[in-house]
Amino acid sequence: MSLGEQIRSLRRKLFGDPARAFGSISLVLLGMLAIAPAKNYFSEWGHYQKGYLKLIRSRADALTLARHFSPGFQQIWLPEMDVVDRCTTCHVALKEPSLSDVSRQPYRPHSPIPHSLTQFGCVVCHRGQGRATTVQEAHNSTKAWEHPMLPSRYLESSCGQCHLGPLLGTPQLNLGRQLIAGYGCVRCHTVMQPDGTRMMASDDPPSLQHIAEKTTRQWIYAWIKNPQAYAASVTMPNFQLSDHDARDISAFLMAQSTPLAAIHNQPAAKGASASPDATAGASLYGESFCASCHAVQNAAGVLVGGDLGPELTRIGSKVKPEWLEAWLRNPSVYDPNTKMPHYRFDPKQIATLAGYLEAKTDSDLLANVHLSEATPDQIQHGKLLVMEDGCTSCHEVNGIKKPENFAPDLSRVGSRSLAVLAFPEGVPHTLPDYIEAKVRNPRAFGPGLKMPQYTFSEQQRSAITTALLSLTDRAQTQPPALRTAAVHESNYQPAGKAGRLMADLRCFSCHAINGRGGDMAPDLSWEGSSVQRPWLVEFLRNPETLRPALIRRMPRFNLTPDEINTLTDYIMIVYQTPAVDRDSLPASSFTPDMVEKGRQLFYSKYACQSCHIVDPNKDKGYIGPALWAVGSRLNAAWVYAYLKNPPAMRPGTLEPDQHLSDAEARSLTAFLMAQKSAKQAGKK
Repeated sequence: MSLGEQIRSLRRKLFGDPARAFGSISLVLLGMLAIAPAKNYFSEWGHYQKGYLKLIRSRADALTLARHFSPGFQQIWLPEMDVVDRCTTCHVALKEPSLSDVSRQPYRPHSPIPHSLTQFGCVVCHRGQGRATTVQEAHNSTKAWEHPMLPSRYLESSCGQCHLGPLLGTPQLNLGRQLIAGYGCVRCHTVMQPDGTRMMASDDPPSLQHIAEKTTRQWIYAWIKNPQAYAASVTMPNFQLSDHDARDISAFLMAQSTPLAAIHNQPAAKGASASPDATAGASLYGESFCASCHAVQNAAGVLVGGDLGPELTRIGSKVKPEWLEAWLRNPSVYDPNTKMPHYRFDPKQIATLAGYLEAKTDSDLLANVHLSEATPDQIQHGKLLVMEDGCTSCHEVNGIKKPENFAPDLSRVGSRSLAVLAFPEGVPHTLPDYIEAKVRNPRAFGPGLKMPQYTFSEQQRSAITTALLSLTDRAQTQPPALRTAAVHESNYQPAGKAGRLMADLRCFSCHAINGRGGDMAPDLSWEGSSVQRPWLVEFLRNPETLRPALIRRMPRFNLTPDEINTLTDYIMIVYQTPAVDRDSLPASSFTPDMVEKGRQLFYSKYACQSCHIVDPNKDKGYIGPALWAVGSRLNAAWVYAYLKNPPAMRPGTLEPDQHLSDAEARSLTAFLMAQKSAKQAGKK
């Protein structure tokens, strides 16, 4: 029988009459309908669900877990974020804390988080392809999906898509943002945040318009060749300049420098020159608490001190003696925007401190720097290099404007397509690996690139990568209601004579007032409601130690009596809170019985001496401020309000809210207001 005849015979058997045709078609349809459940039965996610049921079968809470289990396909849909998330089809135990002893995926429960697991699903934080139903497609890169799940070390970047300010639970993200701002990355790169604001740099690169007043061409040459050779803590990167390029840039910077008349017009110190007395200089350096802002390497090579100002380890090799004395006399003359206060040193103090700092030199730093007189061609080439390398993105230079769009915009770098990236050999083809490799060694991506070499540690590179990965398309396009805005610094400026004094003393470098300023020292927004006027007058005249355990202290600014009164009156009148009536708790309202009751509460019920010192001979608390003279320092009404609700009066304070009753708060206030001095406390 031929093939044609066989086909005709089979057709007659299957479709020879209506009954046979109906039966044949029904069998075909039945087979097709069976494919879907069979496919699900043998699918990956079906395998995981069966494994889960097997896992919980022998557990004590098996019935409860089985009741919570939803078989079949699972999906979370977030239309406002354009997210389809099917991860819970396999990860069936995410919301089962009783399975905390299970470590095997996908049956491990999710660790506690402040969000509902169904509020944002999984891919918003972990990334990956939420629509996928296989492990390979969901977790990894494919031809249709470039971005796999985030490695765990970068997971905090997802928090940064919604939270534009620092969070307690995201130290890597916080550090990365601080580094990007603190190292001036955003001076070259634009980073527009989802709320429409631009990320601003927090570093303080100096103007170079008068650089010849401050230092020498030899030092500039050594500095731009390798900034870290001068100070390991500097934020300026290494541009890997050749000897000739460094020579020409140093020539141009000296040539463009203009004299600063304000320095030369300052009255010279009469009868005082730089003193070589190292002991007196070190003593004055310590008494002025210069280490609160400046670091110096000790004998072991360890940096000791703050980072608000530049490192001073080799300052004598950098600055000219006459410039240093002028700077100590009044820093704002050379740099009107400096964070350093005007100390009002007398000529002898200036000479002593200048001599101490001038002795901090490094003979090796400039030993091999030999520069001949610069030629016009070298100066012109140096100017060209300054423009090409984007030096004026950070520094002010005479005759050169700040460049615009000097480096790529990073506002959406966390969603950048791999197709537009060129990967050097050896770098895995993922976006996190690309970013971290670029931060580690920028010039490996091409010899003609301008990005300089930084000396970030592995942890710092990981933190910067985390922060950059938070800058995604989703962050820019999601509804504003899902964002938590960052707290931006206010533009508050105190007025009048007191305002000018506070600007001269650079109070905002350390203190915050009304949403503006630093965090090195206490917020002064409500200082007038909290302290007593006589104490404030004495403190401004000669600041005392309030926290014995802290190294950083407020320095003595050598203020005149008129200046002290001006500042005191302004603080007492302007910096008040309506929550405290300063006159509502007079001393006459406290009885000896209340003082004794307060003593018992302080030492027994609440054990306040664990953190505070009232009696210097017995108490060992060094966490909080000393309280032996608190009765002469603080206002009773403020103390009462603070004890009732510490976080409301001092946001961020470590002082716990003990939920005191009104009577307890009054008794504790009475006891504390009875503490007038350390000498008095020692007698009790």
